[in-house]
Amino acid sequence: MTKNYFLLVLILISQTMLAQNIEIGAGAGSGAFYLIEEIDDNSRAIYEGPASLYMDFKYNFNGVEGVKLRMLHTSVMVEGQDYQSGLSLNGTVDAFSFLLLYERLRADKKFNVGYNFGLGHTIQNFNRNTRSGANDVQDRFMSLNFTGIASLQLSDRLRLKGEAGFLWTDPINSLRGSDYWQTAGEDLSFLVQLGLSYSFLKDEQ
Repeated sequence: MTKNYFLLVLILISQTMLAQNIEIGAGAGSGAFYLIEEIDDNSRAIYEGPASLYMDFKYNFNGVEGVKLRMLHTSVMVEGQDYQSGLSLNGTVDAFSFLLLYERLRADKKFNVGYNFGLGHTIQNFNRNTRSGANDVQDRFMSLNFTGIASLQLSDRLRLKGEAGFLWTDPINSLRGSDYWQTAGEDLSFLVQLGLSYSFLKDEQ
C-alpha cells in the first residue's frame, strides 16, 4: 500500500513539472494531539512532545485554486493507561498520513490568507511500551483535514507559510460510540505548522 502512494507521488511530480504549474512545500510544527481523549474523564492517557513534519506537491489551476498531495508525519509520546484494556502505557505513536486536499490561496499580494480541506489515508504505528521492547501495533484508517493558511511572499517564487488546522483520524469509528474507541485512534488533533513553499511559476503581480 505504501509503495502505491510513493508511485502516485512520482507520477504527480512528473506530470505537474511538465505543466510548470507545480508548487512544492515542506515544514514542521507541533500542536495538541488527541484532543477528545485529553478532555475525556474516562481516559488515563497523557500525550507529550507532539511534533509534525510535512512535504507536499500542489498543482495550481490558476492564481487562486489548486489541488495538493500532502505527506504528513506526526509523532507523540504517551503515558498512562490504555483506554480499553487498562494496561500501562509508556510508548510512542507515529502516524503517516497521505492527504489529497483542495486549496484556495491567492498568490498575487505580499500577504495572503486561505484554506485547504480534504481527506486521506493514515497508517498509525502505536508502541504501547518502548521500555519492554513491545512490538508496534499498526492501524490504517481514513482521515479528514481542514487547515487555515497565512502566506508571506519572500521572493518571486518563495513563500513563508503558517498553518493552523484540525486532523480528524478515523472519523468512521469515532461515530460508532465509546465502546469502540481506542487509545491514540479515532480523535481530533490540532496542528500548528510553519514551512516554505517554492513555485515554478512567477507570482502574478
